Formats: sequence, structure tokens, C-alpha cells
Amino acid sequence: MTDSEKEQLVAYFEKLKDLSAEDLMKNVENHLDDEAIEIFVEHLEDFYGIEDDEELGMLAQIMISGFIAGKEIRS
Repeated sequence: MTDSEKEQLVAYFEKLKDLSAEDLMKNVENHLDDEAIEIFVEHLEDFYGIEDDEELGMLAQIMISGFIAGKEIRS
């Protein structure tokens, strides 16, 4: 990862801190539809054996944030 990409990554996470929940969801919807989000959840269930809905939601948010960060710093 280049220094520029690292700076973009830091800037991305700084931007996330300032977003409201609604704005964060809009950002997710710009990259993924409901079906794509479900793919993340199914992966967590199948690969890690996680069944708790609250835990699935939190881990899906983490995975999706990382996925979007990768897309945004590469574009």
C-alpha cells in the first residue's frame, strides 16, 4: 500500500466518524444493494458459524466498511 493510499484510508475513516447513521447508510447504498449486503451476512454465518443477529449485524458492518474503504481508495 502506498503512502497516498494510507492517507486516503485515514481520511476515509475520519469521514466516517462525522457521518450520521442515515448518511452512513446512504454511502453503503451507493456501493451495495440489499442482496449484496445479504451475501456478507451469509458469509459470516457459513464461514464463521455465527448465528446471533446482533453479532452478525455488527460484523457485517465492519466487513462492509472495509470493503467500501477498499473501493473508495482504489477509485
